[in-house]
This record gives sequence, C-alpha cells and structure tokens, in this order.
Amino acid sequence: MQAWEEKYYEREEGREELLKELAEKKYAKGMTVKEIADLLEEDIDTINRLLGQSNNAEENAE
Repeated sequence: MQAWEEKYYEREEGREELLKELAEKKYAKGMTVKEIADLLEEDIDTINRLLGQSNNAEENAE
C-alpha cells in the first residue's frame, strides 16, 4: 500500500469516528435516527450502522 492510500484510509477512519461520536451524542439527547441523518447529511443506513443498530430502526426514524 502506498503512503497516499494509507493517509486516505486514516482520514476515512477518522471521519467515521467523528460521525459516530456525533451520532451517539445526538441519539443520547433524544434525537431520532432520521433527524440525526438529516443533521449530519448522511443516509439513515449509515447512521444505523454507526449507532450499531439493525435496519429495524425505521421505527426510530419516524
């Protein structure tokens, strides 16, 4: 793996960690998955994955 590839993956991992932290904080404050997805401009599936939830979180999205 080249150095630029390593930096890219490190950056992506950092981005994911930040999104996860933000999503967890918002969820803990009572926001729905849909609200969090809208706020962070991500799709609902991504937020569910970051929060460690299954796809049945559609209930939380409403």
